[in-house]
Amino acid sequence: MCGQKELFADLDDSFRTKVKFGDGRFVRMTGKWRILITLKNGDQRYIYDVFYVPDMKSNMLSMGQLTEKGYMIHIVENKFLIFDKKKGNLILKTFLSKNRMFPIDFHMGDFKC
Repeated sequence: MCGQKELFADLDDSFRTKVKFGDGRFVRMTGKWRILITLKNGDQRYIYDVFYVPDMKSNMLSMGQLTEKGYMIHIVENKFLIFDKKKGNLILKTFLSKNRMFPIDFHMGDFKC
C-alpha cells in the first residue's frame, strides 16, 4: 500500500474499496497498479498490484502477497531477506530498526517515453 500518488508509474483509479487496519479503522483505497523502482545494480523493476491509499503516511509491503507471488522470505538475527523463488537470488535485505520495523529504502525509477 502506498499513499503517494506521484510514485505510481500507472494507476487504475477505477479500483475502489476500503482497507481495515489492525486498530479497526477503515481507510479508502482509490486505485491500484504498479510502481517502478531502481535496484542497487541499476536495473529497474515494477512492483505490481500496489494499492493507492491516500491517507497512508508510510508505505507498507505485504509479506503475504509476496509469498503468494512466489518470493521466499527469511527473518533471522534481526535481518529481513527476500529471495526470488525461481533462482534463489537475494532481492532485498534490511535490518530491524529501533521501533521494531524493517524499513526499506526504495529508489524510484525515472519514467521515460
